Amino acid sequence: MKIRLTAVFLIVSAACALFSDGTFAKPRGRILVLGFRSSQLNDVQDRLLRETVMRRLHTEGFQIVPVMEIESVFSEDRKGRIRKLSRDDVRKICADLVAGYALFGSISPMDGRQDGGIAEGRSYDCSLVLYRKDDNRFTEVKLTLAGGKNLYEFYNALSERGVSEIVMLL
Repeated sequence: MKIRLTAVFLIVSAACALFSDGTFAKPRGRILVLGFRSSQLNDVQDRLLRETVMRRLHTEGFQIVPVMEIESVFSEDRKGRIRKLSRDDVRKICADLVAGYALFGSISPMDGRQDGGIAEGRSYDCSLVLYRKDDNRFTEVKLTLAGGKNLYEFYNALSERGVSEIVMLL
């Protein structure tokens, strides 16, 4: 009986070690959160959205590239570019900031009207793109969200749904 219990203990311990190191482990490498291409948000609103997504990722236990490191890459003359990056730019910034992943996206109204702002009662197409440096792959997640009573509600809804979708890809 003691031998069986010892054998079971060893098998369970080995399985736990395997799963904790691979299947259920958080991804290695920091996540870089970049801008959202949208005429609905100004630069300040975009930064607040990025910080909301960063906070959600941090709360979920992921390592993120701090805002100050990201801002150091973008000098005054390049400030708005964080929202208009090409895929080659994303690859380079990931390498420069030693990040294993990058997250960026876009937001546009479903009705096509580009009159600015996020409005309650309107729906928005939100696209989140995850770049994986290890295999040089971009994966896109599309969400449809309703505008909230205020930007805070919209940001929280986007970060909650977006991060839960992105986590499944990591």
